[in-house]
Amino acid sequence: MAWYKDASKLSQNHHANFDKIWKPGETPPDNGIYQCQGCGDEIASNKGVQLPSQNHRQHSQDQGAIRWKMIVCCVNR
Repeated sequence: MAWYKDASKLSQNHHANFDKIWKPGETPPDNGIYQCQGCGDEIASNKGVQLPSQNHRQHSQDQGAIRWKMIVCCVNR
């Protein structure tokens, strides 16, 4: 789970990009924090950069495949 200190720096958003599940090696369109839906690990990823697979921990059979979901979007102005 991502942490934050100052809630005034965050705003809730219901954009569809938060619902998309990404496979390792895919390139998401947003800068942000992505969470593995199997083990809960989080990574920071930049727009246009492939999501990791090889550097990510091995999953147990119960955790299933590595799949990433954006939990925080970083907006550049």
